[in-house]
Parts: sequence; C-alpha cells; structure tokens
Amino acid sequence: MQSRLEPSAKRTAALLVAAAFAIFALVDLLAFRTPVYRRLLDPASSTGSFEAAIQQFRALPPNSRTDVLVLGDSRIYSGLDPSAASAAGAGLRFLNGGVPGTTPRCWPFFVRAIDPRGNRFRAVVIPVDTYADDDSAIGSLDGDDRPMDLRYIIFQTRLFDLPKLAGSFSDPRERVEYGIDIFWRGTQLRDDVQAFAADPTARTRALAHVDTAAYDPLQSHPRDETLAGLNVDFAHGTIDEPPGVSADEARAITTQVLTVAKPSPSYAIYRQQWLAPIVQRYASAGIPVFFVRIPTRPAHRDAVQLPRGSLVEIAQAYGAHLLPAAPYLALERPDLFADEDHLNRTGSALFSRLLAHDVSNVLNGRFVATQSVIRSRATSRTEVARVEGPRSQPDPPKHEHHSLSWFAAAVGIGIPLQFQSYEFWLFVAIIAALFYGLPRRAGRYVLLVASYYFYARWNAWYVLFLWILTASDFLIAIAVERAREAGRGNLRLLLAGGIAANLLFLGAFKYSNFASGTVSALLGMHQNPWLVSLFVPIGISFHTFQSISYLVDVYRGRMTAIRKPLDYALYLAFFPQLLAGPIVRAGLFFGELFAWRTPGPQDITYGLARAGFGLFKKMAIADPFADVANTYWGAIGAHPGAPAAWCALFAFSMQIYFDFSGYSDIAIGCARLFGFVFPENFRMPYLATSVTDFWHRWHITLSTWLRDYLYIPLGGSRDGRLATVRNLMITMLLGGLWHGAQWTFVAWGGYHGLMLCFERLTGIGRDPERVPSAVHRRMLVVARIAGTFIIVALGWVLFRSQSFGDAIAVYRALFAGGPGPSLFSAWQTVLAAAILAFGALRLLVDRFAVRLAWPQLRPAAQVAALAGLLLALQLLTWPGISPTFIYFKF
Repeated sequence: MQSRLEPSAKRTAALLVAAAFAIFALVDLLAFRTPVYRRLLDPASSTGSFEAAIQQFRALPPNSRTDVLVLGDSRIYSGLDPSAASAAGAGLRFLNGGVPGTTPRCWPFFVRAIDPRGNRFRAVVIPVDTYADDDSAIGSLDGDDRPMDLRYIIFQTRLFDLPKLAGSFSDPRERVEYGIDIFWRGTQLRDDVQAFAADPTARTRALAHVDTAAYDPLQSHPRDETLAGLNVDFAHGTIDEPPGVSADEARAITTQVLTVAKPSPSYAIYRQQWLAPIVQRYASAGIPVFFVRIPTRPAHRDAVQLPRGSLVEIAQAYGAHLLPAAPYLALERPDLFADEDHLNRTGSALFSRLLAHDVSNVLNGRFVATQSVIRSRATSRTEVARVEGPRSQPDPPKHEHHSLSWFAAAVGIGIPLQFQSYEFWLFVAIIAALFYGLPRRAGRYVLLVASYYFYARWNAWYVLFLWILTASDFLIAIAVERAREAGRGNLRLLLAGGIAANLLFLGAFKYSNFASGTVSALLGMHQNPWLVSLFVPIGISFHTFQSISYLVDVYRGRMTAIRKPLDYALYLAFFPQLLAGPIVRAGLFFGELFAWRTPGPQDITYGLARAGFGLFKKMAIADPFADVANTYWGAIGAHPGAPAAWCALFAFSMQIYFDFSGYSDIAIGCARLFGFVFPENFRMPYLATSVTDFWHRWHITLSTWLRDYLYIPLGGSRDGRLATVRNLMITMLLGGLWHGAQWTFVAWGGYHGLMLCFERLTGIGRDPERVPSAVHRRMLVVARIAGTFIIVALGWVLFRSQSFGDAIAVYRALFAGGPGPSLFSAWQTVLAAAILAFGALRLLVDRFAVRLAWPQLRPAAQVAALAGLLLALQLLTWPGISPTFIYFKF
C-alpha cells in the first residue's frame, strides 16, 4: 500500500486548501475587524448592547474630578439611580456602567474601551454579590465556563487577549475551541448575523430607532414591581410568595434565598483573574477603587457579612476599599425588590444614596472603609463563626501519582471526540500527516491505532468489545472458508455460529432490558426483576451488520477470508464510519484497501468539501430543527395546537435527515482523504415519489443490506404475493427493531412494511409514464412527492416518541389540535423556506438532466466552494449546543 502523495499533487492540494482559508480569513477580517458589520449589530443583542454602552460613555464629556464609574450587570443597570447618587454624593457625578448580562470577565474590556488611558474617573466602584469566595454568587456557578461572555466583548478583544481569555476556561478542549472562536470573530456573532438575514427590515427599523437613553450613563432604569408580602422562614426553610409570582420566579427566589452558600475556590481564582486587573489598573494611577456588597436577594439569613478570601487579598495588594456590607444587607427586604435579584424603584433610590454617601465619605477622608473592614476581621473567632457559620476544614494535601487513569484522562479517554469540534479536525489533520508521511504499510497501522483511539474517546471498554468481535469474526470466517473448500457438512453450522455470536453480542448489550421488560409486562409484574444494567457500545448495530455481511460473503464464496488480522481489524474499526455507517461491506472495503491508489488533489479537495457539507447539514440545518423537535417532544402537553405539532413534525423530519446524511457525508469525505471511496448512503429521499422509492434513497447501505441478507434469503418476491408481503413485513419489522430496543421502533418498521406491501399489491409508485400530458405528469410527480413526504413524516412520530401514549398525543394534536402558536423562530422559518426552494430547484435540475461533478469544477471554483463552506460553517450554524448525532445510539 503506497501511502505517499506525489510531491506535485501534495503541493497542489495544499495550495488549493490554503487559498480557500486565505479567502475565508480575508472576508472575516474585512467584515468583523473593521466597522463594516459593527454598524449592523442588533442594539438589543449581547454584542450590540455592550458596544452601545461603550459608545455612550465615549460620547459623554469626561470629568476626572467628579466622575465615579459604577460597573456591573443588570443589577446595577436597574439598581443604580445616577441622579439620586449624584445628589447625595457631595459634588460627585455617578455614572451607570451596568450592562445587563455581563460578568466580571467582561468588565476589564469595558473599562479599557471607555477609559483607554486609565485616568478618566475620580473613583471606580466594583459591585460584588458576596464578600466571600462562595457559591452564593451567581457568577460563581459558571463564571469561568460561561462562553456567553465572549459575545459581549468580541469586538473589544485583541490578539494578545486571546491566551488569557481562552485559558480562563477550565476544560483544555474548551480553551482550544473558544480560542479559535475569539480569533475568528464571526463565530461569536452568528446568532446576530442569522437574525439580520432572517429579517433585515426589522433590523433596519431597530437601527433607525435606537433608544440612546437605554445605555445612557446618566440615566436610571428603575423597575416598579415589588415582592412586598414575601415571608421567609429560614428556620424551617419555607417561603410564602405574594400573589402574582410565577412558578419560575418562585423557584428562582427559593434558590436565591434559601440555598446555603458553600466555599468556591474556583470563584476566588476567577475574581483574581478579572477583578484584580481593574483594581491594579486604577490603583497604579492613584484612582480609588471600591468594592461594595450590593443587595442581591429579597431576604438574607445573616445580618453581617465579613470580607474574606480573594477580595481581601486584592484590597490589601492594591489598596482597594471594601465598603461595610451590613447597611447593604439591610436593604435585602421584599418590599425593595422587583424580583429574585433586582431592586425596585424604592430600593434603587435607597441603594444609590447609600453608595454615594459611603464613597463620598471615603474620598473626603471622613472614614477609611478598608481599614474599618480589616479591623472588623480581627474580631474574635467566635463572632466570625457566628456570622459566617462553621468553616469546613481544608482537605489534607494529596500526593499526586500518575496512574493509568490519570494518563487516560490526560489523553481524553472517555471524552467523546465530536465530529463537529475543532479537536476532531485537528485529529484528522494529524492522522493524515502521519498517514502520508510514513512509508507504505505503516499507513494502515496509523489508521488502525487512530481508530481505536477515536473509539476509546467515547468509552475505553468499547475497544475491548471491538477486539472480541474482531477476533471472533476473523477466526470463524477462516473456518467457514476451509469448510467450504473441503466440502465439509458443518459449513452452515459454522456460519450459524458466527452469526449467532454477533447477534448474541447485539442482543446482550442492546436488547436485554427490552426483552426482560416485555416479559415482565406480559406476566403482569410491576417491576422488572431481570433488568440488566449494561453499557451499550456505540455503533454496535453497524459493527454487527458489517460482521454478518462479511461472514455470509465468505460463506457464499463472494470473497476470500482475510488472513491478516490487522487488516480485518481496520475494516471493523475504521474511524470515519465507525459510529454510524454507512454500512461498508467487506468486499468493497478490502477491494479499496488492497488496490489502494494515491489520492490526487481532486480527492483531497472533494473529501474536505464533502465533509464540510456534512458539517453544514448537521450544524446549520439539523441542529436548529433539533431544538424545535426536542422542545416539543420534551413536553408535548406544554405546546398545544396543531401548528406546534406540525412544526415539530417537520422539524424532526428535517433533523433526522440532515443529521444522519450529514454524518454520512462526513464519513465519506474523511474516507476520501485517506484514499477510500465509500458508497452513497442518501439520494434526496424526500424527493421520492413513493415509499418504495423512499427506501431506495434513504440509508441506502442499510436498505440494500436488508434486501441482500434478509429479504432475499427469506424468499424475496419469488413465491407469490402472499410470500412477498410476509417477507416485506418481516424485513421491515426487524429493520425497525434494529433501530432501537423499543416497541415504537417496531411499530415504525411495521408502518413502513404496510406501506410497502400496499404499494406492491396495488402497483402504486410506478413511473407515471402512462399520463399523456407532460404538464400533468410533472404535476403528478410533485403531488406524489408531497404525499410520500407526509406519509414518511407521519411515520417519524412513532420513531421519535418514547411511548405509544406520546405518539397518540402527537397524532391527536396534528389532526385535532386546533389553533395555536408556531414553534419556529424567524431563522428556522427561513431555513424551512430555503429547504423547500432547494427541493424545487433540485427537481428542475433533474428535469433538465444537469449534472455537475466536483472534478469538473475548475480549481478556482473548488477554492471558492471551500471558502464558502467555511464562511457558512462560521456564520450559519446553530449558536446553541450541538446535539450528538442521532444515529450514534443505534
């Protein structure tokens, strides 16, 4: 196996890929590192609100003798009244620097943007929601792992900020991911770009009518709600809410008020990272900095809170002032709060005057808050214990030892390597470099080791299972071949044993609970005494089908048994198709392996384009629709009405197709990078004109496997209509069961079996050539496509529902749900319209027999296509968390 690219081919491929990245980088630079897109930001978005606040501060004439900046989030935005504070501040002008949604990670970028020289203010106030390093602070729960922060500050980041920002996330893999996102700014702006693309008219109106007062540093933004009537019993842990409080707000109030704080060492580090630099910046310029314990909840169990931990360390290191907490804790009363953590108008006025009074006194030398607080820390240990509660003793130091588990964690074992992650593509690049850089047969070993590592990333125990399956198939296939050549009578017995071994693995891991649960239900047992708790190896069904097809093909004499165990191991473990197919038959794979040829530049660029298109299907189409489907099926009763049900049905139909076909595209594209040509797995199945045609287009490698290894051995259509119907139903019922150990999957397979039998018996689905008019033929084709899609989509209800009760509820909503709201956002509506338009365009292309293959494209067109894919993946993908591929669980 020659595994080296020719130097000229290697250079050509590298130049094409480099050119595509260069174009992508240029567009990103022009759009997001210049004012071009900044002018189009939604004023109400995270980035837009942050930028608007900065612009308002920059437009305000500074006065370093009087201006006091109060940083913060929505609690300062609505809780600080600059007019009331300035009136009580004896000549000071207080400026509202609260930007809703921000955290301390955002504030250093804010002050750098509004005060680049660090000399604009008379004083700076930093609000904190706890004077201790504990988890009573909202930010302590996810402070260092909150990627939302990046959306606020993305336009204010510089290249030298990247290491600190990316390094502040706790997971090393997140550091890489968010570091790249910071570098390519468009990724953090994709939700704003999508909102603009979905409704540019609304964005234009929003930009034309920006409320400058919304971010005016001199304006207050008070709230008029009140929680007066709220009663808290800390002794019994109960809360009585006043009338009108929603269930969600009641839960939030309970969490804020009753949760007992625990130490949070990570929050101490977080404060040192993001608050200390602000203090140091202004302290070095001689500008006083104040920490204030702002009111954060409508009731508090303690009357006093003494500063300790990171805040005291920062204050002592740089001379910051810690205002006494007791007066601010006294404001934590229900009648002063609008909700669980925001002051109302009355509370805002009291807080503003109190803060102005304290800051003014310190600046005028009437008392020094820092010294007062430090002296209070010297009170007796009994008093501290009474105020703060018992302190937990620090854990004894642990002696580090590098065990096997430590090594496994270091290399990511047990942490899934997602196809949609940057890490996966770095993994592919490294494997490709080794594969083409090492001589000849070593390339196979590289692929095999990489495949086992990839599988172990999901679960190391999966690799053991794969080894057992590999050894079993390898030995049984050789025994079958020898028995066939010798004409021994135990040939079928050997084959049956090999198939049984595979089915035993599949049944034990995947169907044990299903079978025992069914038996216990039939026997009327309330509990399942045979419940088996086993992990299900990911992709086990695909391994089983490949193994069985290999043994059967050896039995039939269609191929010889593989004599090199590592070659067969590579067949089962090859990582591009390891988890969810396509189901590559042994004859095809080994034909590619033994007749392997060096991929040319066209193969490299095609592989990247195909994989990129698969990522686009998954992340830009499947994931947005997955959000709708998961929301609906997660709480069917919470979304009444037929429109919601039809939205969810369309959404899941799109999700499962684009998710699974996207994975197949990624597998096919990655395989092409290594010189393997995998079979197509989808061919526009939603343009099928019948259910029979649908199964010729959907999951083609599964459909043909079921045909060749189940339907035809059962007799196919050779023995008349009744036998044909029987064989179709058996095949589809087993095909449904293959998808999952659940009766709804069996029902889904039976539903499709009935549709196929009906078409076979009635002749529906044949080409409409008998219709004389060409116009009528085309209309009939469109009608049949629409009808087939509806039939297939209705079947997806069974596939998606967890129980027959859920399925019945969805069917009832679809046909008798009545009016109700849609579940689609503007962007999801645009996606749905774009899919329908693409389907119509594809019909026209097929009508005029237009064929455009990748090798026919000129190099410039290939480069443009790759660059376009990169931009689409940057700007059009779902901004939420990408779900795991659906078919991974099968």
